Amino acid sequence: MGKLALPGALTWLAAVAWVFAGPLFAGRVLYYRDVSVTYFPDFVFVAGALREGIWPLWHPGVDGGAPFLMAYPVHLLLLAGAGARATLAVSPALHVLLAMVGMGALARRLGAGPAGIVLSGAVFGLSGFMLGSVLYPTFLAAAWAPLALTLFLSLVEEPTPRKVAALALVLALQVSTFGAAVVVQTGLAALVLLPSRPGRRAVLAASGALALAGALAAPALLGALWLLQGTARGHGFAPEVGLSYSASVPVLLEAVLPRFLGDPLTFSDVGFWGQPFFPGGAPFFLSLYLGPPVLLLATRAGRLQWRPWTLVALGVLLSLGAHGPLAPGLAVLLRPVRGPVKFFMLATLGLSLLAGRGLERPAREGSRRGLLLIPGLLVLALAAAAWTAPALVASGWAVVVPEAAHPRALDVIARQWPRELAVTGALTLGVGLAVLGGRRWLSVAALLVVLDLLRVNGGLSPSAEGKFYDLLPQVQALIGKTEQEGGPFRWFSYGVAHSPPLTWDPAVARQGSAVWLFYLDRQSLLARTHVLDGLEGAFDIDRMGLAPTGSTLAPAEAHPGRYREIHPRLRAANVRWVLAFHPLPEDLVRRYGEARLPGVREPLVLYELRRPLPRAFWVPDAGTPEAAPPAGADVRYRRLDPHTVEVAASTPPGFIVVVDGYHPDWMAEDRSGPIPLHRAFGRCRVFPTPGGTQVFTLRYRPSWPRLAFALAFLGLVGLVVLTRRQAAVSPLT
Repeated sequence: MGKLALPGALTWLAAVAWVFAGPLFAGRVLYYRDVSVTYFPDFVFVAGALREGIWPLWHPGVDGGAPFLMAYPVHLLLLAGAGARATLAVSPALHVLLAMVGMGALARRLGAGPAGIVLSGAVFGLSGFMLGSVLYPTFLAAAWAPLALTLFLSLVEEPTPRKVAALALVLALQVSTFGAAVVVQTGLAALVLLPSRPGRRAVLAASGALALAGALAAPALLGALWLLQGTARGHGFAPEVGLSYSASVPVLLEAVLPRFLGDPLTFSDVGFWGQPFFPGGAPFFLSLYLGPPVLLLATRAGRLQWRPWTLVALGVLLSLGAHGPLAPGLAVLLRPVRGPVKFFMLATLGLSLLAGRGLERPAREGSRRGLLLIPGLLVLALAAAAWTAPALVASGWAVVVPEAAHPRALDVIARQWPRELAVTGALTLGVGLAVLGGRRWLSVAALLVVLDLLRVNGGLSPSAEGKFYDLLPQVQALIGKTEQEGGPFRWFSYGVAHSPPLTWDPAVARQGSAVWLFYLDRQSLLARTHVLDGLEGAFDIDRMGLAPTGSTLAPAEAHPGRYREIHPRLRAANVRWVLAFHPLPEDLVRRYGEARLPGVREPLVLYELRRPLPRAFWVPDAGTPEAAPPAGADVRYRRLDPHTVEVAASTPPGFIVVVDGYHPDWMAEDRSGPIPLHRAFGRCRVFPTPGGTQVFTLRYRPSWPRLAFALAFLGLVGLVVLTRRQAAVSPLT
């Protein structure tokens, strides 16, 4: 990277440190969206299992017990070595820095100079695509994409054993993130960026790298195939689901104009008007923003940069999804994936490369030099119009985007656009002036681009105080009270997310911060946050399409007003405790206690189901799920670890019902050996007992890990062999 190597690296480090300063240096924690309700609870669960020497393939705490898989080595190593909180703090920054370094290396390989290398890396790492999806599989996989492309192009240019090994390792890591859509895009980008038709040796070397990567990633690949069985994703999403989160024109405009749709982190509908463009009213990526400064430099890259422009065009076309011409084909291709907007990574990748090349291209002589100032002036003019005549601006945009006529849009245009557009317009104008100043001012132009990205995207991953995940004393007291009732029993919570409108404290509402929504969801044990407290739950919403069929609720069912409909299912899943902010039917549940939470007027009420079903019980007939146990029938359930359950029973001959999620890989045995284990009463496990005093052990023993680890071992052997060979020797000779 030449003489700018150190300043460039410091630029990347400084940007990442600024974005994630709270978690890295101040003890704060990320919490927004799936971070608090999925990723951090999963981190805590996996870290605990790893401490016991177990790689967990079953999660007893969610969905009434369900298959589980975390195969990403980076997270497994962080969790094993540093724990859940450290992983939550370090992983996002680590992956954004990885994305920057990888993109810088790719830009260098494609001919960029020192300044272009630094800028390309910064643009990709600070893009809305990256910072708007922190810790998502898409985010993790995208962080590896530029490095994979760099290694691929290097391998095609000069095939060597070490290059085969390096590419295979990076691809295996990318695959293990489960960011399938990004893995596919990496392959597409590799084909587009090929400088020429590869020779036979290059094709064989690349094929060898793919085969080796498949072997190394076997635990992830085979585990994913196993995990998909019996799930919505495994069956394939319906076209309307697979094409959900297609990027409409307003969503793509948000990639150009800062906060075009408003603030996605707003506390309420006020301040954001993008609800009509997303399923459920919320975006998949909090932002796609790259901005006018990036686009200005990209347009200067020149006609010879047709390959990156092809990536941009392909990314936009695929992102349109249901709104574009490729909708019929995408409806088939996206059956196991969903979310065409994920393909915007291609556009982000292409524009990052183009911005770097455009930065270094000399400004033309003559009157056309003034064109560099027009984008900034146009953005400033739009800012002035939004400030002086917001209603007129809203009416003008409504011609293209009818939803701009809504009062929510007018509020955003009047309150947010003048400031946002004015700052970005000034920075864009500054970029144009810096480019006109010649090579001495390139670093200034790059800095202005970075400042705009930091300003708009830097807050997309908000953090809260370190005690965010700690339960309040009044909630801890409620949980402690239930421990006196015996068990084990499962929990179910409506939280704030699935409650009718609550009465918020005016001071909280004025803050306009969404942290209260997630904080109270945590305090009310909204699934999966109960895992943080060592509790088990059932009937979450299937956010990823990976829950076993029948183990979750549809969003419409997760409403207190429909509790009577789901009560039989909750009871059959061993749920005894229900948390809600609104009354539930008194003939089905009884009020057990309540806790007053800050920020909301309604108390959090703990309800107890009447006649809760125990975790394990005896029945005389496998077709009779709730027969009252006779005198002397005693069944006791004890979980030894995520993969092992012990049931001690003193009963007449009959059947033992264990109210845990069934899976064919669960086996049962007693002192005499294996006994048949069947599915009955929904997702319960049932096995026969000869009567008397018996101790049964249920073990989870999926068969796929043996083959997966054998393949991974062979892959590691191949990796070592290739790495030890002299780099100058082709693996194909």
